[in-house]
Amino acid sequence: MLTCGSADGCWPNLFFCDRIRSVKTYPICLIGLTSRPAVVIGGGSVAGRKVVALLAADASVTVISPELTPELAALAAAGRIASMGRAYRDGDLAGAWLVIAATDDPQVNAAVWAEAERRGCLVNVVDDSTHSNFIVPAVVRRGEVTVAVSTGGASPALARRLKEQFEALIGPEYGNLADLLAELRPELIARFSPGQPRLAAALRLVDSDLLAVIRRDGVEAARERAAVLLDLA
Repeated sequence: MLTCGSADGCWPNLFFCDRIRSVKTYPICLIGLTSRPAVVIGGGSVAGRKVVALLAADASVTVISPELTPELAALAAAGRIASMGRAYRDGDLAGAWLVIAATDDPQVNAAVWAEAERRGCLVNVVDDSTHSNFIVPAVVRRGEVTVAVSTGGASPALARRLKEQFEALIGPEYGNLADLLAELRPELIARFSPGQPRLAAALRLVDSDLLAVIRRDGVEAARERAAVLLDLA
């Protein structure tokens, strides 16, 4: 990740800043968000995309903003999210586990960052890696298969193009294959010893023609083919 070492940051002029330093990153996937309160500050289209992603991960989402897009308003009306129809105030992050600041006001975003840091929250200020302790990659989802692309903030445009290439390369059949392999895991565990024997059997399935069978004949045919492959193992 590239970020600026100055106190105030200089995101709009990041590539012209002489104080840029390199920061190590450690990619993770957050799980178990069902019981984790998430707060999104902002009610525009960017905030809306963040909210949809958090809901897909089963997070409990509260949006704080004087105004909401029609999509966010509909989610609030349906009870999918909680909302506070006002500007952010210090103290709003009490109890929050994950925070996203998606306003167009740098002062508000800085205040959100300061409170989140004080409370030990995970926090992302959109388009400002200097005031974030995590960044959100470009994501391609195919069922249980998730491919994340990040340039560490160096080039969102490159991340977008790479995501588009993965979207063309990885079709919905990969999600079907992941579901089938998950279904077969108990049998692999029961039939093959831990370590190399079990890994070899699993890779035999992954490297087989199961994807082609799913594309051509569907999941049920692939299930029958997998049974044959396991019998040959």
